[in-house]
Amino acid sequence: MTIRSLVIGVLLATLLCAFCYFCDYVVRPGSLMVSSLLPAVAYGGLVFYVLLVNPLLRRVNAKLALGGREVAVVLALFLIACGVPGWSFGQVFPCTVMFPHYDERVNPSWKELEILKLAPPQMLCDVDGPNGELGLNGYITGMGKGNDHINPMEIPWSVWKRPFLFWGPIVFSFFIAVFGLAAVFHQQWSAHEQLPYPIVQFASSLLPGPDGKMAPMLHNRLFYIGFLFIFLILLNNYLCRWQSDIFIPVKLDLALEPLRTLFPTVVRGKGDMLFHPLILPAVVGLAYFLPSEASFSMWFGPWLYCFISGIFAIYGVEVRAGKMMALVMEPFIFAGGYFGLLLIILYTGRQYYLSVLKHAVGLKGQEKNVPPYAVMGMRLFLVGTVAFILLLNHAGLHWSVGILYTVLAIMVYTVVSRVLAETGAFEIGTFVYPCVFLWGVLGASALGPRPLVIMFLTSTVLLAAPGWSVMPFINQAMKLTEGRQVPLARTFRWGMAVMILAVLVAIPCTIYWQYDQGAMVNHWPRSSSYYPFANAVEAVLKLKAQGMEETAMGRHGFQHLLQMAPDRMLVMTFLITVAITLLVAFGRLKYTWWPLHPVIFIFFGGHQGMYMSLSFGIGFLLKWLVTKYGGGAMYQKCKPLMVGVIAGTVCGQFTPMIFSTLYYLTTGKTIN
Repeated sequence: MTIRSLVIGVLLATLLCAFCYFCDYVVRPGSLMVSSLLPAVAYGGLVFYVLLVNPLLRRVNAKLALGGREVAVVLALFLIACGVPGWSFGQVFPCTVMFPHYDERVNPSWKELEILKLAPPQMLCDVDGPNGELGLNGYITGMGKGNDHINPMEIPWSVWKRPFLFWGPIVFSFFIAVFGLAAVFHQQWSAHEQLPYPIVQFASSLLPGPDGKMAPMLHNRLFYIGFLFIFLILLNNYLCRWQSDIFIPVKLDLALEPLRTLFPTVVRGKGDMLFHPLILPAVVGLAYFLPSEASFSMWFGPWLYCFISGIFAIYGVEVRAGKMMALVMEPFIFAGGYFGLLLIILYTGRQYYLSVLKHAVGLKGQEKNVPPYAVMGMRLFLVGTVAFILLLNHAGLHWSVGILYTVLAIMVYTVVSRVLAETGAFEIGTFVYPCVFLWGVLGASALGPRPLVIMFLTSTVLLAAPGWSVMPFINQAMKLTEGRQVPLARTFRWGMAVMILAVLVAIPCTIYWQYDQGAMVNHWPRSSSYYPFANAVEAVLKLKAQGMEETAMGRHGFQHLLQMAPDRMLVMTFLITVAITLLVAFGRLKYTWWPLHPVIFIFFGGHQGMYMSLSFGIGFLLKWLVTKYGGGAMYQKCKPLMVGVIAGTVCGQFTPMIFSTLYYLTTGKTIN
């Protein structure tokens, strides 16, 4: 790691966290800065740099150009920062702690039940103080006038002091725990299991040589064919926003509504999105590099899920009914898939993980070559996890329930990270909320409304968008720098510092832009802030109807577990899904002809799974056709073409961010 690579990486990470919300909701370039686990701002910026900036710097002075290791370090630090300012945390947290006060105003039932009093006061903003009215109204409507931005000192920061002091330790302890866990998993996934890391493969193929020379991939004609074909399509579609009377948009979505009559059961299973597919070139390119059973599963899985859901619907059982964080069947199906994959992950690397744990606590393990960064990661994981549980206990969630909650929360981050490393599927839309799972397993009467609200709020802050979470970005960063022989211990230390810096920068800057422009935007962070108390109202009304409200409110300590009243149908749904997941994994390991991959259980029911289904199918068919009629040699020869397709996609998404921002800064206007 050179000093300039560290300086550039930290500076870019800081700028991302400071202006992420501004770009997403003020400039509005057409896509979010951190739109997925393949963020165009990172990988599109990489393509732009290696194709244009670095060659120009090298022509001016060879010493100005960055070498491959330096570019890898910059990108790694930037990727770690990508897990903080977007939907994963930075944009969700302020909405979660402020908007409930607004929702209480407009929902009479919330006022009548005094539902906000179920939450510990420190979990929400203090709007009862002298600046409370300004703090809430200014946040909702915005305090900026025209193109004039407000002074940061005009913001009533005192309203936010209470949630900052409460949530800060909780968030940092959890993030430190998952950061350490990422370091523990890295050696097993990268070296022992040799997972492909498709996205990192793509990025590594573009990195310049030690002297700054362009990578061999960038001298391949097929790369530029794939790159220009996709990039020009996306550029044309962006220019349509400027001159819609001149440019003709190239439609990447297909209208397959006539096929609905051929698949009535799929339609009944709420599979309408499958008949409005969107061709995602980056997904097609990544699918080309995946094991065939993985890409086939992600193509076939959503169809299978909607078909099964349709069969259940015929018999009056709505698998896919309900709102987010609701006590319905679908979240337990997702939880079963995640838990089954977690068991597979732990079983596959059980000896290594046990050795790391023994080294971390000062014992001797069977594995002698345990890297020091993994030992340090395990220690941070243990410390962060214990701190997280104790902090939740201090807030009012008994430690026995807190342990179960923490295991489930870490499970979500772990499985998402594993799926990205193994498949490169960068959009994950299945949601597993520990609060909902424990609600179904223990029962509202055993938990009581207050612990439920604590878990609802914590889940919203940390788990509202698992497909954008920080841990998968950490895994990408470690694999990327490892490929360029950067000591992983340094990546670990600097990555930790960048993650902490990202939190400290992203939250106040996001709050500033929300006060400047107004936070009343119809987007996922705003929507998710409504669910914790909306579901609490449902639970309280049900307890009132059963005459058990006072009994449930009086539960303390181990009574939450001893008085558990599980929903048998939901628990059975979870267990059946776990069993099927393990069966699919066994079939994949046992039989060479087995067509399914257990990753199917992460994508089959989510919005993003149906969104990407066709593209995975196209990638699967392209790979099958190339290998069947051209053999291994043709498959290898076509790789630059697919790398070019991915590069053209991310660069085509990155270009509007640059031009839209420059246009706004110059004119003060946004593009329609």
